[in-house]
Amino acid sequence: MAINTTTAAPFIPSIWAQEALPILRNNIKVVQRVTKDSDLATFQVGSTLHIPYPGTLVANDKAQGSPVTLQTPTSTDTTVSLNKHKEASFLIEDFTAAQALPSIRASYLEAAIIAIVEQVESDVVGTYSLFSGSLGTSGTDLSAATVRAAAKKFTDNKVAAGNRYLLTSTKDIAALRADSTLQQFWAFNDNRDRGVTGDTLPDLYGIQLLESQLVPVVAGTPNSTKDLAFDPGAIIFASRALPETQLGTGAMQTTIQDPVSGLVLRFTTSYSPNNLGVQMTIDCLYGVGKLYDAKGFVVLT
Repeated sequence: MAINTTTAAPFIPSIWAQEALPILRNNIKVVQRVTKDSDLATFQVGSTLHIPYPGTLVANDKAQGSPVTLQTPTSTDTTVSLNKHKEASFLIEDFTAAQALPSIRASYLEAAIIAIVEQVESDVVGTYSLFSGSLGTSGTDLSAATVRAAAKKFTDNKVAAGNRYLLTSTKDIAALRADSTLQQFWAFNDNRDRGVTGDTLPDLYGIQLLESQLVPVVAGTPNSTKDLAFDPGAIIFASRALPETQLGTGAMQTTIQDPVSGLVLRFTTSYSPNNLGVQMTIDCLYGVGKLYDAKGFVVLT
């Protein structure tokens, strides 16, 4: 049976949504490594979430014949505002061809998803300004000594090993690769698994390096690059579903949740008579915030 906009219409949003997930996962770096709070229940822009975070307990001496010491840890209530509503929309005049040919759909989806992912990642990285801790010197490239100092700070802050990350600017990764004290380290990893020339950087002093062009640079004398060291417990990312339109309005919608990043995306298709084509909109609702101050800090370069 020939594919046309009538026969394919009921499947359009879901087809595009499922094909968007691999593109999303290939381009997202930070969100999947922070604490996530997602729900497919619908929310409005501006809604506020109250996310409890448990307090700490101490170890008490237990005397023989005496009861245990009951504790009531003081929990914190992290507030996250769902104040980020981002969208990417485009018009497809020959929608039947786009629906029938995966390569055409992929080109549209890649452009739209990358635009959304970069905005989401930028908002998460922007939480660097909420953390009180810092180390390093602005205007000085990242070095092996600075990474060692970051590893020490993680340990001093009682951040468990195994999930320590350093989101690093492209210029600082280049500086580390040129650091003479790390030449044998890079050579070993490159020969083993292409850790230097490949897409995945190796751990350095127990810290997983992540390279991103989205690391903020604050202009000044000198410019200050804000590399971000964090544990998943440092940042909270909350995403919620947006309301779907009622049937009969002329628009078709599908909402999906990426289980890896927690991002909830809504796909909307409708015919635009003014533009003689089908409009596709991909949008999402989310909020970001600091969860635990001791688990994140800025590395200035």
